[in-house]
Amino acid sequence: MFQILMLCTKRAIVLIVHGFAEHCLWYNELAEFLVQESYLVVAHDHVGHGQSEGDRAHINDFSEYVGDIFQHADMVKKTHPKLPFYLIGHSMGGCLSIMAGLEQPDYFQGMILIAPAIIPDRNAASPFKIFMGKLLARMFPQLPIIKLDSSAVSRDKAVVKKYDDDPLVYHSGLKARWGLAFLSALEKIKMEQENVDWPILNLHGEKDALCDPEGSKMLQEKAKSKDKQLKLYPEAYHQLHNELPDVKDSVYKEIKTWLAERVK
Repeated sequence: MFQILMLCTKRAIVLIVHGFAEHCLWYNELAEFLVQESYLVVAHDHVGHGQSEGDRAHINDFSEYVGDIFQHADMVKKTHPKLPFYLIGHSMGGCLSIMAGLEQPDYFQGMILIAPAIIPDRNAASPFKIFMGKLLARMFPQLPIIKLDSSAVSRDKAVVKKYDDDPLVYHSGLKARWGLAFLSALEKIKMEQENVDWPILNLHGEKDALCDPEGSKMLQEKAKSKDKQLKLYPEAYHQLHNELPDVKDSVYKEIKTWLAERVK
């Protein structure tokens, strides 16, 4: 499932890359905001997510997600070849955005990362747990092994309730094979992060319990890009774009300003 939102006047293309378990309709408000700023906004549900086909939240390799990003991007580029192209990636979508940039560094003009997944959870990725995960991934690839805590999504209780009540959100646990593919993707980023040389705005909550903000700090230090910004929100949780109003408004403003300064 994918969508395209735009006005007659278009300054640039923005492809929103959603996170694990959720779907692209969670970005309608952000998309409408950007459309009013004259951006052409597109998004799609990853395979196995939302209204897309495939086994729920199951993947063998993250390259499948990345391939879909380029397939969608190619479709949009064919009809708007002269427009600059930016990514907005949240959580797993941030991981995928970085992977896409590493695969084709000149394809996008920059990206905005919102609480990107860059390093594994230190408790969930102990050597023993990784060993057991590999074993389970071979024997029971679709076995749920870790359940996400929805209360960590946002400090806004209305957002958490909406998340819990959404039938298109995947509410079961992380599957063994998906978890192994996820760790492999994070290892790739760790090995290649110094090759990140495109413009980046990175926004992360310091109380994020789902994607460690230390990963964003590491990327800020290691990436060789000369145009990189990291803004941390001291009390914020995971979905900054769905946080309490002071954080949410700041995030929208940061995105608007950053894009406007780079789109001529």
